Amino acid sequence: MPAYQPTADQFRAFRDDPHDGPIAQVNLLKFRVKAEYAAEHPLHGADEPGSAAYARYVDAFGVAAAEVGGTCLLHGTTERYFIGRGDWDAVLVMHFPNRSAFIETLNHPDYQAMHQHRDAGLLCQELITTRPTDG
Repeated sequence: MPAYQPTADQFRAFRDDPHDGPIAQVNLLKFRVKAEYAAEHPLHGADEPGSAAYARYVDAFGVAAAEVGGTCLLHGTTERYFIGRGDWDAVLVMHFPNRSAFIETLNHPDYQAMHQHRDAGLLCQELITTRPTDG
């Protein structure tokens, strides 16, 4: 079921996983029809789609991720469903050298400022963490 944030149990399981190698994260994204910034935010009331607000988050998050070796592998809009009948607007795939690098990105000094754009634009998501398979 789509969510907005990980549960405490999901975060602990991710953080405590013994795999210390690279991970990729596949984000399935559903945007708000219109961005919803908090009343005190300068963009409150702007007539723009949620995808525009979320794009600001992706740009800023990409900079913070790069500081710890992370990269954005793909940020694309959904073209069509070739298999299945999903209802996602976009996909974001991020790569990190290890899980601690991702967690470090969440603790970046600018994360709260960039997160306002995520809050304004994102309705819900699913985030799947992956690791390379052997052979």
